[in-house]
Amino acid sequence: MGKSSYTNIEVIEAIKNNKADTVLLYLYKNLEPKIRKWITSNSGSKEEAQDIFQDSILVFYSYVTKDKFEVESNIEAFIFRIAKNKWINYVKKEGKTTTIKEDIAINMEPSSSQINNSNQVIINELLEKLGNICKEILTYTIFYNLSMEDVCSRLGFNNPNTAKTKNYKCKQRLKNLINDNPRIKQQLSNAR
Repeated sequence: MGKSSYTNIEVIEAIKNNKADTVLLYLYKNLEPKIRKWITSNSGSKEEAQDIFQDSILVFYSYVTKDKFEVESNIEAFIFRIAKNKWINYVKKEGKTTTIKEDIAINMEPSSSQINNSNQVIINELLEKLGNICKEILTYTIFYNLSMEDVCSRLGFNNPNTAKTKNYKCKQRLKNLINDNPRIKQQLSNAR
């Protein structure tokens, strides 16, 4: 029988050591009802919620096995965020009409009034290259001007200093991507 709770390190070590059964069961018992409730309250069925949950667990599992998951992140918030993003993408793809009931699900694309279409394509490509965490952090801080406290609570970081450090590192990675690509650098400077 598994424990009633696990630390991030225990979950990660169990997955990396092929002993994930009990921690995955723990995550299922603790997260699946929350994700199901959120999806069904946003026009989804129980079956769709189950599929989204399973896909989200697989993404998390993959992040851990590929050493992409950052230990200081909140595992449950991370999986919940994946599920929400997957549901939003599914709703868009299927052409369902629904109003997402939580503000966490704001559109991640900057509005066209902030940047022109050609630059939006470039910026989206750059953000995709940075990965989901950096994409979300930079979108929240640059386009939505959220505080580090808000970013911390939305993304499940342990404290605002973690969000601030990640924001800085993501901005540095973005600058490096731009500087390493003269074509993109030129296009962005021409748009000013």
